[in-house]
Amino acid sequence: RPDNAAARYLEERGVPAEWWKTLGLGFAPNAWDTLGKALSPAFPEDLLIEAGLLQARSEGKGAYDRFRDRLLFVVKDERGRPVGFGGRALSPEGEPKYLNSPESPIFSKKRLLYGLFEGREAIRKNDRVVLVEGYFDHLALLRAGLQETVASMGTALTPEQAERLRRLCPR
Repeated sequence: RPDNAAARYLEERGVPAEWWKTLGLGFAPNAWDTLGKALSPAFPEDLLIEAGLLQARSEGKGAYDRFRDRLLFVVKDERGRPVGFGGRALSPEGEPKYLNSPESPIFSKKRLLYGLFEGREAIRKNDRVVLVEGYFDHLALLRAGLQETVASMGTALTPEQAERLRRLCPR
């Protein structure tokens, strides 16, 4: 779609369109209520706030979309279940540059590694894992053919992440 800034951004970065669906990349438009309106018939607002998709207003009632004008990455747990999102700002003014889902019982950055579910087989097969910092580092190595790549989502390597990787592979 011509109004999809995420698609334009991915094209500029040379990411093939067929990868967008494979990686589950998405787009959060530059609006305050797009997601809330789309999901409100099926999900109550308090559940969407708890899931980190909406942000409660600090004053008054209601909520607004947490992710706006961002390229979205789906973060999955070790079983492949979506547990959160990472959003890369599409405009230079977008702050912060990367925004993740808030910490919750199912989304804990210190325990999660982006791409671990998808890379598990390659990690075992190649008997190694390549750890990178962020989503685009992960994407760049995948494009270079390194399927055994995971990302720490912008955090320093934690003991919990190291233990998960150690169980899968010694290198």
